[in-house]
Amino acid sequence: MKWLKWPLFPFAFIFWLITSIRNGLFDKKLIKPTSFSIPIISVGNITMGGTGKTPHTEYLIRLLNPKFKIAILSKGYGRKTKDFRYVSSSNIPNEVGDEPLQIKNKFCETIIAVDHNRVNGVLSILNDFPKLDGIVLDDAFQHRKINPGFSILLSDFNNPFHKDFIFPLGYLRESKHHSSRADVLIVSKCPKNLTTNQADNLKNEISFNGDVFFSTIIYGDIYHIFNKSKLELNKTKNLVLVTGIAYPDELVKHIKSHNINFKHLNFRDHYPYKEKDASEIIEIFDNFADNDKIILTTQKDAEKLKLFKSFEKYPLYCIDIEIDFIWDKNKFDKKIYDYVIHHQINS
Repeated sequence: MKWLKWPLFPFAFIFWLITSIRNGLFDKKLIKPTSFSIPIISVGNITMGGTGKTPHTEYLIRLLNPKFKIAILSKGYGRKTKDFRYVSSSNIPNEVGDEPLQIKNKFCETIIAVDHNRVNGVLSILNDFPKLDGIVLDDAFQHRKINPGFSILLSDFNNPFHKDFIFPLGYLRESKHHSSRADVLIVSKCPKNLTTNQADNLKNEISFNGDVFFSTIIYGDIYHIFNKSKLELNKTKNLVLVTGIAYPDELVKHIKSHNINFKHLNFRDHYPYKEKDASEIIEIFDNFADNDKIILTTQKDAEKLKLFKSFEKYPLYCIDIEIDFIWDKNKFDKKIYDYVIHHQINS
């Protein structure tokens, strides 16, 4: 009921006031962001998680890697460290964050770094790799101390930011009007059968001045976390789904579409699994069905669950999640290429 949120209005006003003053100081150049001659692409959102930043960052890696040497810089949410460091496959999530580690394990040759101080992070990378062609800032829309050359804003199709409210009334990190800072808007997690009429109506509702693109989730291979063997989802009858992501609804819908008997253990986003959680998952799995069953999790969760030795003798599988564009893929790719190439010339 809406009236239950009334006591939150003063807190929402304070949050709005703080973020608006901060943005105003940057907008009026009273606080000057740091600019770099190297191409800097920012990927972020206005809402608190769940828009698909990581798979869109991975899309940029796939797009740019063949022609350019790029690096990814993240804050490394959930880690117990704050300093600058490069992400290695030998790291654990507590050291570098679950999402940067996920990206590193998928793109071993790509430079992945984390730093709570993004300016220091960029300077550190450029000091070590002066011939770098570009840097992608993951989850950096609110990080205004760096002036990105190209800013990508994400909005979840199922939870669009223009219908949301400022925290704690809703999940907005700042006023929706500040979306104008972005160069392009990507509406993520769209249904594959999205019509052009639906897309046009959504564009009119959002009233975004730049180009609006529409992306959808592509579910890829399912592979064993330890031996890397692959499995088709329709080859199993029962599964225990373990997720620690912001909005697992799309994944749940995908599993339901295969008519699989499953039980969902839903943990909060970036959940730091403990030994008791591993024991609970195994106990539920043991008692769930008689045979033909697996444990399925996301790539982000896999980085943490694989640390528990108790899973080594269990069929623990991970599902690969990517994104693709419903329309105008070539137009988006060209925008990114043109930006990176143009700023190579200027720098």
